[in-house]
Amino acid sequence: MKSLALTFLAAAVLCGCATNPKWKQQVFAFSLPAPPDAAPAGTNIVSLSRVSISPLFQNRSFTYKTGANTYERDPYADFSIAPERALGEVIRAWMYRSGAFGKVAEPGSSLTPTLIAEVSVSDLYGNFQKGSPPAGVMRMHFMIYEVSDGVPGRIVLDKTCARETALARKTPGALMAAWDKNLGEIMEEVASDYAKATANQPKVAHSVTTP
Repeated sequence: MKSLALTFLAAAVLCGCATNPKWKQQVFAFSLPAPPDAAPAGTNIVSLSRVSISPLFQNRSFTYKTGANTYERDPYADFSIAPERALGEVIRAWMYRSGAFGKVAEPGSSLTPTLIAEVSVSDLYGNFQKGSPPAGVMRMHFMIYEVSDGVPGRIVLDKTCARETALARKTPGALMAAWDKNLGEIMEEVASDYAKATANQPKVAHSVTTP
């Protein structure tokens, strides 16, 4: 197996920016459209305990995949805050607004959760490999489990979702829009499967989906 090579760019060569003398730093944030307001479903109190991201994509700079084992970082395109925190805030807000997960406890809340949600992100990059159309790639694993007196219990949902959305243009802004679309579709799928799992499935719902 070839060793993974991670190259730090001195210029934004992938977006056609290296030849643009007026290119400036850009800062981005997730802007996932909120679902319609709804009353919480059920009596569960869910806490999003953590969102973790693969070390390959933890950097605030956007990461581009340029080959089977090569990645580059764009020094001109950053997340406004650490991507773990950025995703955590948006996911928590979506869960709260949707009402699909019951009541959602905010960080530092005195409420005692009945369910814990954990999210791990294994892929978060722009796919700019030769021979492939540019796309925004996102892959997330959701684990939701019961908790009583601080002790983990039955797993309610164990689900991995992956999305790859073609870019309208080969720019950081288009990549951010693709990631937003990915995240919206993933959250809708997770909410739907969670509803099915809690209503009809006493056992763990475990699945992997790809586009």
